[in-house]
Amino acid sequence: MELNYEQAHEYVDSMSHRGYYWDGWDIVRWVPNPNGYSSKNGMYKNGRWGITFKSTVSSKGTWKLKNV
Repeated sequence: MELNYEQAHEYVDSMSHRGYYWDGWDIVRWVPNPNGYSSKNGMYKNGRWGITFKSTVSSKGTWKLKNV
């Protein structure tokens, strides 16, 4: 899925309950997973370990999101 600026903001707002949030210009999804403790993409959040997946903005000003 490829999103422009407006679509990306709408998507993150509507999917925040599924772990999506902004980190600067990156869209990040945090998925609870105990293996996050030892993962280079691991993050401790809300009292749990999880793994993050980042989507960076392209030179076209769009974000490509993969299904996680």
